[in-house]
Amino acid sequence: MNDLTMDVIDATGHTSHTWDSSNPDEVAAARALFDSLTRNNRYRAFRVGKGGRQGERMDQFDPEAEHMTLTPHVAGG
Repeated sequence: MNDLTMDVIDATGHTSHTWDSSNPDEVAAARALFDSLTRNNRYRAFRVGKGGRQGERMDQFDPEAEHMTLTPHVAGG
């Protein structure tokens, strides 16, 4: 089992979603969540590096990403 994590930040705090990369149904559910949140630039996704270091921005779902964080997109003015 290879549990991977997606943290979704919102106004209520954050929710963690995990999936097993060897389970196609769990990967499909995680991909659907990622796609629904990042569609139309609603959320930005970031790969979190080992030890919690800031990682790179993700534009596509990676079922092997060890840990990712999705945050609402903030537009400056």
